[in-house]
Amino acid sequence: MARPTCAQLLPGVLAALAFILSLFGSVYCKFLTFEATEGNSDNDTPALYFGIWYYQFWTVQQNNIQGTVILETCENYPDGMMYMDAKWKSARAFSALALIIGGVVTFWTILAWCLYPSKRTLQMGGILYMLVCLFQGLTLLFLDSNACHNNTLMKNIQENDNEDNGANVTYSSSCSMAAGARCAIAATVFWFLAAVAALKVDPPVRDPI
Repeated sequence: MARPTCAQLLPGVLAALAFILSLFGSVYCKFLTFEATEGNSDNDTPALYFGIWYYQFWTVQQNNIQGTVILETCENYPDGMMYMDAKWKSARAFSALALIIGGVVTFWTILAWCLYPSKRTLQMGGILYMLVCLFQGLTLLFLDSNACHNNTLMKNIQENDNEDNGANVTYSSSCSMAAGARCAIAATVFWFLAAVAALKVDPPVRDPI
């Protein structure tokens, strides 16, 4: 059996990297962030992070050994607290499509090293990668959704923190990209490169018997 060349391995490797970045960007709770400016509190206040599916929840705990400890976890959005507009819902739908279709095609591409698909079949995979690239890019609609421009949960957290701790904390009025958004952009690039590779590279050929 002929071993696949580096060029023939390229579509699967690029697609695998794209899938990992896509998974991190879509599921992680740090897609966008609101930076904090602190008033009269002595404790460092962390920025607020929000993801397509989850948001980052944090609590401040006092420890006799370590002092003040900030515990951070990813939580589901509370019911009735956030209004998800069309762009947010679209970002959720496109993130799910990118993960499902991209994951299936990536798994098939890796198996293609042993299945010896035809050139046309591999090119069909490239077209699907291009479609996934589009879906992945459209997850960035989340940056223009209510999560960024009318985030009621962020306002509620700010009010509760000021009432409980007297911190006089305020957050920036506009959001900025966090690690999840950057991973989504990188995943979009890698999906595109995987598509080009699948369209251009010749598939592995079985040795003659």
